[in-house]
Amino acid sequence: MKHVPSIAAFALASGLALLATGCERKPADQPADTASPTTGERMDNAIDHTKQATQDLGNSLEQKADQAGQAIDDATITTSIKGKYLADDTLKGLDISVETDHGVVMLTGTVQSDSAKELATKIAQGVEGVASVNNQLTVK
Repeated sequence: MKHVPSIAAFALASGLALLATGCERKPADQPADTASPTTGERMDNAIDHTKQATQDLGNSLEQKADQAGQAIDDATITTSIKGKYLADDTLKGLDISVETDHGVVMLTGTVQSDSAKELATKIAQGVEGVASVNNQLTVK
């Protein structure tokens, strides 16, 4: 994630810029002798807010990266299973659709026999990253 540091740095810099521009301002209707947060307290609050915003941004980016990584993992699983089906004399050329979502593989389509259906499940289960196989293949 090349952009994560630059986005976080931008968020931090933006927060500090807002902090710097608002530190010395007082509302026009506030008397000078009224107790209000000191500049230091306002800075501390702004810094805390900026830290929280930066942490939230980091968490969001981490979540998006995890989602992208999962999509890549699922695509790798699907491709691996399809490749193994093509290499197998019993299954190559058959109309088997393979979809993977969070490691759960769904097989749909048609096969010629119950043994081919079982073989399709066995091959899919043997692929690294597969959590389970939902075999919806039908025998013609």
